[in-house]
Amino acid sequence: MKLKPVEKRGLSGSEAQQTRIKPRGWGNTMTTMNDDGVRAIYRSICNWGRWGPDDQLGTLNYITASNRAAASQLIEEGLTIGLGRDVDTIPSPMNNIPAQHYMVAAGDVAPAKGAGVCYDQIGVFPHGQAQSHLDALCHISDNRLMYNEQPAALVTSRGASTLDISAVSDGVVSRGIFLDIAETRGVEFVEPDKPIRPEDLDRALAKAAVEAREGDILIYRTGRHERREAHGPQCERLADGRGSLPGLYPDCLGWIHEKRFSLIGSDCAHDVLPSPFDEEFIPIHVGTEVYMGLLLLHNLQLDELRETCNRLGRKEFFLVVAPLRVAGGTASPVNPIAMF
Repeated sequence: MKLKPVEKRGLSGSEAQQTRIKPRGWGNTMTTMNDDGVRAIYRSICNWGRWGPDDQLGTLNYITASNRAAASQLIEEGLTIGLGRDVDTIPSPMNNIPAQHYMVAAGDVAPAKGAGVCYDQIGVFPHGQAQSHLDALCHISDNRLMYNEQPAALVTSRGASTLDISAVSDGVVSRGIFLDIAETRGVEFVEPDKPIRPEDLDRALAKAAVEAREGDILIYRTGRHERREAHGPQCERLADGRGSLPGLYPDCLGWIHEKRFSLIGSDCAHDVLPSPFDEEFIPIHVGTEVYMGLLLLHNLQLDELRETCNRLGRKEFFLVVAPLRVAGGTASPVNPIAMF
């Protein structure tokens, strides 16, 4: 298994892990790793070749038929909750390519007699920080290589010829577990300059009173949308144009890898913005999608899930994620369904 993409620059793993700098542009004073430390983490979580050279599923291989059958036993009340946000057609600092929704034919011009038909058209840019979506593994590359050492050049103007979203066209079904990071910290929402660390995840997991199992789907809440409502959409963009969003610090990658989650999702886009690193500006995307082979769910709506979990006193549920069947696609809009 070759690891040239992460070894080609920087220190050895032990040296890199010992290197510490103050995070650039953050208001807190904690010490943390630098770019070399991040790349050392990439080496430690790499799943290239784990499921064979032609693997298209990555960590979704952790989900088995028995995982799905066991997860179905969590359906007791018959409740269903959609985790997708409304398709966002309004321009904002974090929605510079808003979805298009317009009517082709409407009822106000329907004929007075006989059948009338309404048509509309929807066009969605699935990536970014606005729409709820599932990334394909072809979405991110590092040093021109994607997951499992596939060349990034296999994604062309015609679409992706490998690792595209159609690889999961049969859907993702497993047990979901919900961790409320903001609630565990005792705050309304997580601030960008106080990123989520492994100890936050450990505390939230203990508070949820669930045991993470191989193949689980992790859903975690930062309160990102509550922060936006409190401060306005401008809080998500700094004066210099950089994004300002909460997320995971790179040392969470090892935690996620160790737990063998099949998929992770959140109300945020996972990477802290602005990045505190000089080169690794999206380390969560690179670490999960390129090296771990783990797909990411973004920009979910978690308020009803949170309320239901608290009301029922349980943080585990049956979860279905069904992307559109887009051959060559790098992502898909989704509305994951949690069932209790």
